[in-house]
Amino acid sequence: MLQNSYIAWEGASLIDGSPIVLILTGFIHHSSNKKTGNLLQSWIIQQNILPTEAAKHGRDKASCGDCPLKLSNIGSCYVNLLPVNNIYRKYKAGGYQKLSKHELEIIKRYRYPIRIGSYGDPTAVPFHVWEPIISASGKYTGYTHLWRNQNNYIWRKYLMASVENKSDARLAQSLGWRTFRVIAPDAPLSKNEILCRHTEDDRIVCETCLLCDGASSKPNIADRVNGLNWKISNFIKYSNSLPN
Repeated sequence: MLQNSYIAWEGASLIDGSPIVLILTGFIHHSSNKKTGNLLQSWIIQQNILPTEAAKHGRDKASCGDCPLKLSNIGSCYVNLLPVNNIYRKYKAGGYQKLSKHELEIIKRYRYPIRIGSYGDPTAVPFHVWEPIISASGKYTGYTHLWRNQNNYIWRKYLMASVENKSDARLAQSLGWRTFRVIAPDAPLSKNEILCRHTEDDRIVCETCLLCDGASSKPNIADRVNGLNWKISNFIKYSNSLPN
């Protein structure tokens, strides 16, 4: 019987070696995220600490690396960690089965699109774990802040480089990445960027847009920072301190 969620992998984070788990959700009940639409979601969670506690105390490196947006840095990460806490608690209670070839065949048959890294940096999980899932789907979105790491260049065909300023965008693009740049509400686009289609028209969702898939022939994307007011404020202060 098909379950809504599965453990896709458990092991040591490629970022710092701590134990993490990759959980896929949305096989039956789709995400309530109005922007992403009906994508399978993927959660990279540390095995031994509640996500909100990890974020609060700066102990989330295994999942998130040194992402500048996380709570222990500038505090403007868009992810609502309360639902991630629920996923963690169910995992600790033994509530998830392990992903098998049967579920991969379902993904392949129905071409479920997948969001690579709904929480956590995808590169924390070995590439060989992701590839059969991504291949079965054939449709995906994803980003990494760890684009400077040469070991992650293999990800350029699947992920966009997540950046916060024009300087990093230019560098990432020179290394062969397409970029997704978070910008302040009134910041202009670069000449080689387009605005997120959902921001232009909220009837367009990631499930059908799929521009954020790493393909080199597509344009670079920028999107205005969003979320709670204090997170937006934190980002604007951070953005004003960065070189362009």
